Amino acid sequence: MSGDLAKTQRIRDSVHGLIVFDGQGEDAARDQTAWQLLNTPEMQRLRRVRQLGVSELTFPGATHTRFAHSVGVFDTARRLIEVLKAKLPDDEWRHDRADVVVFAALLHDIGHGPFSHAFEEAQKARGEEKNHEDWSAEIILQEDGKIRRILERFRPGMAQDIADLLRADVPQDAYHAVVSSSFDADRLDYLRRDRLMTGSGAGAIDFEWLLDNLRVAAIQIGADDDDIFDAAQKTFCLDRKAFQAAESFLLARYHLFEQVYLHKTTRGFEQAVGQLLGWIAAAARGGDLGRLGLDQFDPLASFFADGGGTLENYLALDDSIVWASAARVAKGPDANAKRLARRLLDREPFKVLDIQGTYPRRPNEDLDAAEARWQAEIQRIDEMFADQIGITVLKDVASISIYSEIGSDQTKAQKRLMILVNEAPHEITQLSDTIRALQAKRTLVRYFFSSDGERQRALGGQP
Repeated sequence: MSGDLAKTQRIRDSVHGLIVFDGQGEDAARDQTAWQLLNTPEMQRLRRVRQLGVSELTFPGATHTRFAHSVGVFDTARRLIEVLKAKLPDDEWRHDRADVVVFAALLHDIGHGPFSHAFEEAQKARGEEKNHEDWSAEIILQEDGKIRRILERFRPGMAQDIADLLRADVPQDAYHAVVSSSFDADRLDYLRRDRLMTGSGAGAIDFEWLLDNLRVAAIQIGADDDDIFDAAQKTFCLDRKAFQAAESFLLARYHLFEQVYLHKTTRGFEQAVGQLLGWIAAAARGGDLGRLGLDQFDPLASFFADGGGTLENYLALDDSIVWASAARVAKGPDANAKRLARRLLDREPFKVLDIQGTYPRRPNEDLDAAEARWQAEIQRIDEMFADQIGITVLKDVASISIYSEIGSDQTKAQKRLMILVNEAPHEITQLSDTIRALQAKRTLVRYFFSSDGERQRALGGQP
């Protein structure tokens, strides 16, 4: 960018307060480039993609978007960069690398589709393994895209550096911790934002205290027997003074997953969206869109058609497109699809059978015995409704743990929560009896029925 002074821009945010895009300070070029990125069509599309998908059908206030979240992650990343600048030795501080991670934080969700995770599952069902990180990289690197042009004006090669960072599984330096660590900018924003917007009393974190006690130390990346990644890498750790705040941080995540993200009503509607998208994808590929009341001009049908998974078609999709397609399906000739779409549009919750909740552990029953009993019930219901599951009966299987399993973090060493004791990093399970006692993974299995009669039949009663 040129050295001319630019106008300072401001955004009022419900979580972070006033977010300033400086037009005159040391980082004015970076901030003004970020402002330009915000105003691209690709970023503006995120205004039409809800952060929590169908959660607003359970929590009416949860209408916040991935755009608002992205702005919050950008602001959080700038604060984390200040931690790195203060804690790294002078010879390890790289302003150019700091710019990369701040832009990556802003753009990290640009590849999310409508009803993000349900949409990714629908893509997998049609044999497409492309996730939102892959789409993000493609959008950033698009030759004729505005985002690439803006980034390349800031510094040649910036777009590629950002795409590489977002796709990297293994951190290359301490800067990677800003976008992927136990305290990365993404989770530090969504935990606070999702709690606020859902109105949940659970999930509070002591953000300022955690940030004030954030340190940088080297930890082992990779398993002990993995020669490729068995090396020390600097990342974020917490000072011992923040130990209790760290426990609360993990408990907050756990409670948000249990009470918000895995809420039974929300999960039922997510399954319905996924089922509807799957039917549309199958009809698009099979040339049978008329059965659903759709045609080849429907944006979803265009994307799911053979050869239709292009970036142009993907960027045409947002939540409003899915709702519009659902409205058309609700008037179509297919009875099952019509009922499902109508249920979504009218917010008609399913009748839920929660295996672990309906058949809880008995007094003095060990976990293995309980698991065996649950599996027997699951097999019985699967057999009873074998020809209805995925049509009129929906099934959901989800895993939850207070630590190591949430978000599949168990596969990423840099996601471990480390506490510094006498300058040496210790994983929190080495220090916390509470976290250690609660870290066992739980699998939740739920069935969603259209009627009380079906649910009663699943329970062994008469409809």
